[in-house]
Amino acid sequence: MSRGAEDGERALVVGTGGHVDHGKTELVRALTDVETDRWDEEKERGLSIDLGFARLPAADDRAEIGIVDVPGHEDFVTNMLAGATGVDVLLLAVAADEGPMPQTREHLSIARLLGVRRGVVALTRVDLVDDPEWIELARDAVREELRAVGVGEEWPILPVSPVTGEGMDALRRELEDAAERVPARPTDDLFRLPVDRSFSLTGTGTVATGTVWSGTVETGDELRVLPSDRRVRVRSLEVHGETREAAGAGRRCGVALSGVDPDELERGCVLVSGPGWRAVRRLGVRLRLLRHADRVVEEGQRVRVYLGTCEVMARVRLAAHRPVAPGSTGWARLDLEEPVVARAGDRFVLRFYSPVTTIGGGRVADLEPGAGGGWTEDIEAWGEIVAAETPARAVRAAVELRGGRGRSPDELPVATGIPSGRLLEEVPEPPEGVVEADGRWYPEETLRAATRDLAGELDRLHEEDRRSEGVSLEALRRAVSGRYAEGLVERALGRLAEQGEVVRSGPRIRRPGHRPELTEREQRLRERLLEAIDRGGLAPPEVGDLRSRVDGDANLLHDLLELMVSAGELVRVSPDLYLTPDSERRLRRTAAEVLREGEEPVGPGPFKEAFGVTRSYLIPLLEHLDRTGLSRRTGDGRVLADPEGGGRSAEEPGTGTAPAETSRQST
Repeated sequence: MSRGAEDGERALVVGTGGHVDHGKTELVRALTDVETDRWDEEKERGLSIDLGFARLPAADDRAEIGIVDVPGHEDFVTNMLAGATGVDVLLLAVAADEGPMPQTREHLSIARLLGVRRGVVALTRVDLVDDPEWIELARDAVREELRAVGVGEEWPILPVSPVTGEGMDALRRELEDAAERVPARPTDDLFRLPVDRSFSLTGTGTVATGTVWSGTVETGDELRVLPSDRRVRVRSLEVHGETREAAGAGRRCGVALSGVDPDELERGCVLVSGPGWRAVRRLGVRLRLLRHADRVVEEGQRVRVYLGTCEVMARVRLAAHRPVAPGSTGWARLDLEEPVVARAGDRFVLRFYSPVTTIGGGRVADLEPGAGGGWTEDIEAWGEIVAAETPARAVRAAVELRGGRGRSPDELPVATGIPSGRLLEEVPEPPEGVVEADGRWYPEETLRAATRDLAGELDRLHEEDRRSEGVSLEALRRAVSGRYAEGLVERALGRLAEQGEVVRSGPRIRRPGHRPELTEREQRLRERLLEAIDRGGLAPPEVGDLRSRVDGDANLLHDLLELMVSAGELVRVSPDLYLTPDSERRLRRTAAEVLREGEEPVGPGPFKEAFGVTRSYLIPLLEHLDRTGLSRRTGDGRVLADPEGGGRSAEEPGTGTAPAETSRQST
């Protein structure tokens, strides 16, 4: 959807992180006056279990900032991961009286794996610490944790206390400054919203909530729910309790939908617009393991994959079966046990199957790579897509990955991860090295390969069918159908014709120098068949009777009859009946005389008598005359179709005497 946000205001999401009971929810409450613990159990235990949401009042109108409060307890990391999706800035809470704890590092690592580059550290509970040196020690410990996951000195560490209010104004300013430095998400893009919860409201119906990852949605839009691919319509939109007509990328949004029940919109579903999205069961990825991970990822390893708000089990298939060690990277294919909705460039988190610990993550490079071992040949293209130095290079790589199947331009924003608006602006036409055929884009090299393969297959078919004047176009297409899409085959055939490499004639094709080849025996059989058909006049031997004259070889009979039709020696009346041209002309003259004798429509009797044939011959002969335009059948009999001209001769081009492509089996 190529539309801007409804008010031009930038929008982004701040996500909390940190060890359990280090004060994340208290920070959000102090910043926003919103209680994000919604459930009775959370209030009774004093422990966040599920996601909470609030809006951060900004000092100016430059940005709309939403806050997602995530659970800190290790038992609810799955919920934390669902909330971390789409976060732009991390608000990391570390208690000054305890310092960094296990969940501190895990949440920080997860944020970094998901691409969060901006953050602010709140050193909480300073009201419980009397010794200033202890606070400095805690600050140093936090800085060490930041460095351990690759964060330099740019993340501020602020001593704060939601109880006394100490440092809260400074924290708010730092969050606003960090938000200001976050690049705005493009709204001129395909819409996508990973669903983190759904429910039903009286008078509103089904509501899905989540962070808008890309694009813009408006009231009245038609969306799809993936992976079920159910079509729904947007009844209304709400952003932080306010009704909106539109909501763009970076906003926490509630979407009221018609056409779906709440139980069909579980966490992990995705709302999308545009035709390029689909659910897949395989992902080509670049893996990165955390330096402090205590596991090596090996071939066939079962892992948990967290992408968007979805959690799914998968098997890891490693390039060259080489294990990936902590602190290392590697290319892999993830074979997923359930379908997911992904886009090139998406970031994901990996956790070990059991015990459940965060071991790393990575980025998506390809959707639905090959099921066999050939996928490793695509890794160079994967690297081009992940690096995405220019849109044109990413497009070439994405097109190359699909080779002879090609890609529709509608698929490219998802396949490359480049916003649709930017892609349309910078790559409106196939870039260098890419060609278009029947609305799809293919690698230029694949078109050349298809052209070579078609020429080779045509030569092969000529050798196998030396008695034929040409090869069936359908047979040639079938020979390469498993390798190339139909549109590319037609483009390659056109190129061969332009180069003078082939000659097309109706439904058949041949090399320019190809001529039918008959052995001496086959030539004698051809002459015998022609003699028998000529001698039979209007009642020649039918195909079943002719077969005995070629020792029952149905293929040989088919080829000889086709040759004689092509050479003008025979006229095909029906798949089972052939006449010589002289006999066919006599048939037409006789029929015209019968039809001109009376003014009334003529029934079959006078034709049968005039032709001197049995009923089994009469019906195909009359149908042939109807097809070739001499006669016209009415309810009372036949009349001349053209009293002035007497119809077309079967020898004239375009007479349509009978289906030209009879199969060998019919003989």
